[in-house]
Amino acid sequence: MTKRKKNNGRKRQVSKHPRKPSSSTPKRTVRLLVPGLILCVAIGAFYFAWILRKERNGQKKLELPISSKEQLMQKPAPSTLTTEEEFTLLKQQEMELAQQVLIDFPNSDDSYILMGDLYSRHANSEEAIKFWERSLEINPNRFDVYRNMGQIAQQREDFDKAVLFGRKALEIQPDAPGVRNNIAKALMDSGKYAEAITELEEEIKLSPSSVVAHFQLAEVYLQQKEFDKAKKYYEETIKLEPNHSHAYHGLITVCARLKHVDKAQEYRDTFKKLRSKQSYAYMGRQWDTLTDLASLRKGVAKTYLDAERLYRDNGDIAKAEALLNRASGLDPNNTRCLERLASLYYATDRAANALECFEKIARIDPNDPTSYLNIGRVATRLRMFEKAERAFRKTIALAPNNPLGYCELARFYLRSNTNLAQAYGLAQKAITLEKNAETYFLLGWSADVNGDRAAALQAMEQAIKLEPNNQQYRKIYERIRARN
Repeated sequence: MTKRKKNNGRKRQVSKHPRKPSSSTPKRTVRLLVPGLILCVAIGAFYFAWILRKERNGQKKLELPISSKEQLMQKPAPSTLTTEEEFTLLKQQEMELAQQVLIDFPNSDDSYILMGDLYSRHANSEEAIKFWERSLEINPNRFDVYRNMGQIAQQREDFDKAVLFGRKALEIQPDAPGVRNNIAKALMDSGKYAEAITELEEEIKLSPSSVVAHFQLAEVYLQQKEFDKAKKYYEETIKLEPNHSHAYHGLITVCARLKHVDKAQEYRDTFKKLRSKQSYAYMGRQWDTLTDLASLRKGVAKTYLDAERLYRDNGDIAKAEALLNRASGLDPNNTRCLERLASLYYATDRAANALECFEKIARIDPNDPTSYLNIGRVATRLRMFEKAERAFRKTIALAPNNPLGYCELARFYLRSNTNLAQAYGLAQKAITLEKNAETYFLLGWSADVNGDRAAALQAMEQAIKLEPNNQQYRKIYERIRARN
């Protein structure tokens, strides 16, 4: 109580400045509030924009969830890098991808093959073989692994192993082209010429246009001093590949031994011209820079494609698409990559994007009928009917002996109920090229809409005979028969 009284007893200090009239207080309050309100609005706007940007980023991640490593894979090597730096970066990215594939698919023979192929391409055959052998433990029926191991053995001059691995590959795929050439080379290098001739003759039976088999057979006969036979196969090689300079060099030798002096001089003149052109073509080329970099990009693109197949088969479409885009960036004219990208787009209801890919393939290779066939199919789905019809006609022009173009154009007319007489003619042409359930079905359908009921029933019966469980064929057959 005493303290309170004491405080109450203090004198109040009087301000030296007189108080402003109470009427000015609201104005001062307003002046203080306005900047505060502006500041609050600015902070709120900034916060709202930050939230919106965060939500948008979150939406993008939901559409295509990718890790930081995948983002790196999507970006091509910056153009500011030197050639050596880009080499290093590409190899690093490729190795990171291969390692990630092994982590994600530890029980897949394909993941070990991918790593083995990578090491092989970078001239580390010891590591390549380790991974290939691991893949064979998972799946012993890998033709490609035995073939590759045979090639490595050949490079190491282990000719017995080269032959062994080549023959193991043929046990899995007896008609595989090129493997017998590899076996014959190992046999030749180990002096087993008779066996080499047997392998090469078998290869030529399977692949009559094999330049390598004809040239190697000529080389074997030259070693055996059978000059007439050697001359025959050198000449066959030149028919298949007119600028084969090594074959011309062989002909100079055998013609000299056969005393065909004029012919030897003729081949010598041609050989000199070819060598001169080749030397000129190679002048100034930077083999350790631009050429090697282009080759590396193609190799890395192949690794991305091999990895993509694993992820797509496992249902990871987002990662598969990221890998395909990266591969396409590295090797823009890789039609295999574009085909797979198009199929992915088509399977995920992006037909317009698929069409762009197929049209790019057609620009890269204008003589590929398959690209026009796909353009026609996708354009039909997009209701771009004029484009579809042109594409199917282009398919027929490029592959007149293939039934697919005729079938697709006939189907196009039947579905659009146009040019029905042409559809019938196209189906009849297709059936002369290949008799299968599909061509018989199209023949029956087109015969029916053109009023040829007897031909329609006969064709449908053949279709059902070839595919007895096809309910669509049976329904249409019963519908045609019930009209009588």
